[in-house]
Amino acid sequence: MNCEVIELEINWLETENIFESRIEKEFKDLKRRIKATRQSRIEASKRLRMKHNYFEKITHFYSLVVLILSVWFLNQSGHTGLVAAKVLLVLSLSLTYFTMFLSMRNYKERAGDFENNYQQLDVLINKIDRFKSGNKELNDETLKEFQREYEKLIIGKENHTNVDFYISNGDNREKFKKAILIYKTKEKVLNVLIAMYPILLIILIFLFSSLMKIINKF
Repeated sequence: MNCEVIELEINWLETENIFESRIEKEFKDLKRRIKATRQSRIEASKRLRMKHNYFEKITHFYSLVVLILSVWFLNQSGHTGLVAAKVLLVLSLSLTYFTMFLSMRNYKERAGDFENNYQQLDVLINKIDRFKSGNKELNDETLKEFQREYEKLIIGKENHTNVDFYISNGDNREKFKKAILIYKTKEKVLNVLIAMYPILLIILIFLFSSLMKIINKF
């Protein structure tokens, strides 16, 4: 009889240890996911903030180009004046469209939302750390409560991109360095093209006008 009781106690203790081990594992995994999400949100806010600053400078540059060309061709007439008017019209429309595009993309406000979100995740991480340092009992209900808090902070919020996750820590940067390089190369090429857009547009209009002159001669 005593042997049966001892065996039952051993089985109960083993079950209890397995349960505690599972809870502890899930708790550590939750904290790891929260930290990974927080760091990715930080990278997302930095990425959007950089885009906003860059495109804001480009908008000012476009406005300056339009202003300079408007003054430069102010008293032009004839064919030159007509071409200048067309160039200025296209540039003005492009500037308007670009401004509308930036307004729709809303980089600055989205960056602010990400910053607010990762600060809230910071609070949750600190709460978990205080719980652990207080030597409080970790049970299934406590774990679920932390999981619900984490879910509330990410549900309904804009998610970060894969690139934000790739560059969120050193291990990821090493693991996904090829994908990061491709992304950065695309971004640099796009930024250069956007910066050179007014010049490229003027060249295209000049070439088109020259082509039309040649065609009209025949």
